[in-house]
Amino acid sequence: MELYLDRYPPPLSAARTRESEGDHGRQQPLAPRRLPVERSLDLHGLTREEARLELGRFLAGAQADGVRKVLIIHGKGTHGESGGVLRRCVQDYLEADRSVGATGTPSAQDGGTGATWAVLRQRSR
Repeated sequence: MELYLDRYPPPLSAARTRESEGDHGRQQPLAPRRLPVERSLDLHGLTREEARLELGRFLAGAQADGVRKVLIIHGKGTHGESGGVLRRCVQDYLEADRSVGATGTPSAQDGGTGATWAVLRQRSR
């Protein structure tokens, strides 16, 4: 827990609020959306199959290195009903991968609908 708090300290305003409420130093873990992105992968220009292979290698390497949150940039693709080919490919892959926990769409400044973030589950020892 100590390592986690060193790596992802709470915002100062949250720490002050907890202290004033008498929380006695216990801190809540950050919500997945608020975790910082530690590594990213850009899939622009790849075919669906190339993207699937790259994504698998990327996630395996990130998990092996203890990375907690990643950002996958797939682009917006076509603006049809189902969105882009790579976006759907990434979402399907992340849903099926057991090493992936929460996923979501980042804020517009971090890629918006042209990217997806994922929190990786920590491997059991």
